[in-house]
Amino acid sequence: MCEDFSVPFVVSAVLIYLVRRVRPVTVAVAMLEAWRRLPPEHRERLLTAARRNAPRVASSLARRGRPRI
Repeated sequence: MCEDFSVPFVVSAVLIYLVRRVRPVTVAVAMLEAWRRLPPEHRERLLTAARRNAPRVASSLARRGRPRI
Protein backbone atom coordinates (compact mmCIF):
# COMPACT_ATOMS: atom_id res chain seq x y z
CA MET A 1 0.00 0.00 0.00
CA CYS A 2 1.14 3.56 -0.57
CA GLU A 3 2.47 5.33 2.52
CA ASP A 4 1.48 8.76 1.24
CA PHE A 5 -2.32 8.74 1.18
CA SER A 6 -2.74 12.15 -0.45
CA VAL A 7 -0.94 11.20 -3.68
CA PRO A 8 -3.41 8.48 -4.79
CA PHE A 9 -6.29 10.76 -3.83
CA VAL A 10 -4.92 13.66 -5.87
CA VAL A 11 -4.17 11.39 -8.85
CA SER A 12 -7.65 9.87 -8.74
CA ALA A 13 -9.24 13.33 -8.45
CA VAL A 14 -7.30 14.53 -11.48
CA LEU A 15 -8.18 11.39 -13.44
CA ILE A 16 -11.87 11.76 -12.58
CA TYR A 17 -11.74 15.34 -13.82
CA LEU A 18 -10.07 14.25 -17.05
CA VAL A 19 -12.43 11.32 -17.66
CA ARG A 20 -14.93 13.76 -19.08
CA ARG A 21 -12.47 14.36 -21.88
CA VAL A 22 -11.09 10.93 -22.59
CA ARG A 23 -8.11 11.42 -24.83
CA PRO A 24 -5.22 9.14 -25.68
CA VAL A 25 -2.96 11.08 -23.31
CA THR A 26 -5.43 10.56 -20.47
CA VAL A 27 -5.52 6.83 -21.11
CA ALA A 28 -1.72 6.71 -21.27
CA VAL A 29 -1.36 8.51 -17.94
CA ALA A 30 -3.86 6.16 -16.30
CA MET A 31 -2.09 3.11 -17.69
CA LEU A 32 1.28 4.45 -16.52
CA GLU A 33 -0.09 4.91 -13.01
CA ALA A 34 -1.50 1.38 -12.99
CA TRP A 35 1.74 -0.08 -14.38
CA ARG A 36 3.81 1.76 -11.78
CA ARG A 37 1.80 0.24 -8.93
CA LEU A 38 2.04 -3.34 -10.15
CA PRO A 39 4.52 -5.65 -8.44
CA PRO A 40 7.37 -6.81 -10.70
CA GLU A 41 5.96 -10.37 -10.92
CA HIS A 42 2.65 -9.10 -12.27
CA ARG A 43 4.42 -6.86 -14.76
CA GLU A 44 6.28 -9.90 -16.09
CA ARG A 45 3.01 -11.83 -16.42
CA LEU A 46 1.44 -9.01 -18.41
CA LEU A 47 4.46 -8.75 -20.70
CA THR A 48 4.44 -12.51 -21.29
CA ALA A 49 0.73 -12.47 -22.11
CA ALA A 50 1.21 -9.51 -24.45
CA ARG A 51 4.06 -11.24 -26.29
CA ARG A 52 1.98 -14.38 -26.64
CA ASN A 53 -1.25 -12.74 -27.82
CA ALA A 54 -0.07 -9.68 -29.76
CA PRO A 55 0.35 -11.45 -33.13
CA ARG A 56 -3.14 -12.95 -32.88
CA VAL A 57 -4.72 -9.61 -31.99
CA ALA A 58 -2.83 -7.77 -34.73
CA SER A 59 -3.85 -10.27 -37.42
CA SER A 60 -7.51 -10.14 -36.38
CA LEU A 61 -7.45 -6.34 -36.46
CA ALA A 62 -5.81 -6.40 -39.88
CA ARG A 63 -8.51 -8.77 -41.14
CA ARG A 64 -11.23 -6.52 -39.78
CA GLY A 65 -9.61 -3.40 -41.24
CA ARG A 66 -11.29 -0.99 -43.57
CA PRO A 67 -12.76 -2.49 -46.70
CA ARG A 68 -10.73 -1.78 -49.81
CA ILE A 69 -12.38 0.44 -52.41
